[in-house]
Amino acid sequence: MKTAIFASAWLTGIYLLAMASMPATAQHAHELSPYAHSRGTEVASLTDEEVSELRHGEGMGLARAAELNHFPGPKHLLELAPELGLSNDQVSRIRAIHDRMKSRAIAKGEDIIMAESHLAELFASGKPSIQEMTRVTGHLGTMRGQLQAIHLLAHIESAKELSHVQIRKYDRLRGYLN
Repeated sequence: MKTAIFASAWLTGIYLLAMASMPATAQHAHELSPYAHSRGTEVASLTDEEVSELRHGEGMGLARAAELNHFPGPKHLLELAPELGLSNDQVSRIRAIHDRMKSRAIAKGEDIIMAESHLAELFASGKPSIQEMTRVTGHLGTMRGQLQAIHLLAHIESAKELSHVQIRKYDRLRGYLN
């Protein structure tokens, strides 16, 4: 009986010691910020990948609402043209939609990069004003919404060029239907 009590007390002591040391261990594991790598990027408030995507007019998941609801994107339609049985006329019209979207998205992406740079510089100055920060972030929000609209519009326009059969096949090829 004394052995069981001693073993129980010993295990409780070990447990309490382990629990007491956890906060120090957990704190040590979280010392580095996930933003630490951004200090050397072109724009401190964006990753190099985000800058690249903005500069190249990439979708960045902005048209997910369209993509997942039977409004295919022009980039993927062009990639899947043979499998979808797109006619030369369809390919030509979808390519025009893609080119317009890409051109507009690249221009808007450059505007966003410039505004993000301004925001980062505002804080780097050490004296960000609430008014200027609010103005820049409001402008950024509007531009990000415009960028999303550019991508979504291309999905709407592209879907109009397809038959229902082609849309269902696209959804299946992209993994949206079983």
